[in-house]
Amino acid sequence: MNDLTLLNQNVTDEQYLAYLQDHLKDRQLLDENRNLSLENSSEQDFLELFFLEKVFPQDKKLSPHTVKAYRSDAKTLLSFLTNHSLSFRDIGFPEVKAYNKFIKENYAAKSAIRKLEFFRRLLDFGYETQFYKAHLSTWISKPVSKKGHYIIEETRHEEAQTRVQVRELNQKDAEFLLSFFPKIVKAKRNREQLEKRNLLIGYLLYTTGLRASELLSLNWGSFRTNRKGFLFADVFGKGNKPRSIPIREETKEILFKYRASIRESVEINIEDTSPLFFALYNKNEPLLNKKRLTYPALYKIVKEAVHLAGKNLKVTPHWFRHTFVTLLLENDVPLAVVKDWAGHSDISTTNIYLERVNQDNSYLHLNKVNLF
Repeated sequence: MNDLTLLNQNVTDEQYLAYLQDHLKDRQLLDENRNLSLENSSEQDFLELFFLEKVFPQDKKLSPHTVKAYRSDAKTLLSFLTNHSLSFRDIGFPEVKAYNKFIKENYAAKSAIRKLEFFRRLLDFGYETQFYKAHLSTWISKPVSKKGHYIIEETRHEEAQTRVQVRELNQKDAEFLLSFFPKIVKAKRNREQLEKRNLLIGYLLYTTGLRASELLSLNWGSFRTNRKGFLFADVFGKGNKPRSIPIREETKEILFKYRASIRESVEINIEDTSPLFFALYNKNEPLLNKKRLTYPALYKIVKEAVHLAGKNLKVTPHWFRHTFVTLLLENDVPLAVVKDWAGHSDISTTNIYLERVNQDNSYLHLNKVNLF
């Protein structure tokens, strides 16, 4: 126990406190007020503590997607510094502005915003711990990103913004596409199980608005029946926020048929942590090896169904989420209810969908006006 990695290990309270008291003091990482001070620390200590305290804290569960994004952001910053023969200690006003310019010119708006937010957090941590003497993050300026369910044709700031395309399906196309999810199965072994699995994937995407990561993380124990006998799925969304989503009767029926086809109990068991969706290998006993389905596998299922159906080849799993939210609002489901079902952190995000629904329906209001 002689380095900062101890902070992310399972240790007793006594060990943890002793480490903070002794090792941080030995490394001269505490000031006269016993506050964390990195004024004279090594860059290694600065980076390790930044990641341990601000990026990957013990009490915060991050999705694999988020972890991958943070690592990508760190790699981008490190590459920039290396290419310019800079250290973290060298960062000042000129370096902040230069990196800001580099990110804006080389990344699409949403990626640029995320990378600059990572940079801001690092600079703020450095200022709070006296690694940096100035509040350097104040000089960061992020690009403006259009929120919502659109494919944004990304342009540089000096170019005009091109038109956008909605990333969703109409109800007719969505229902038509669902019928192709089981049809893409070519394997003879476990054919029935694969067909029912794929159909359930399609129905859950379309009738629940689940994010891909949320769907893939479902266990049999994620489902429960409420006091009135209706089936719900309990999921953890962005930021590990829990929410409950009602399951339609059509989807419930397909869910139980899928469970029966893989020789699993259809009795609800909230203690069952086995994955709902797993890879059905072409082996004699595939059901004994329940390796959770991955996003590439899910993406492939959707893409093959789209291709077989002859629909828009740009369709991805996330299009079904946008379709679900839009259909709810078109059928007058209250905005606050849609927000909760979709797991939006802010109702302003849900309102973006409503604004477009209202815009699409504007002709109805126009036709009510007696102009002639």
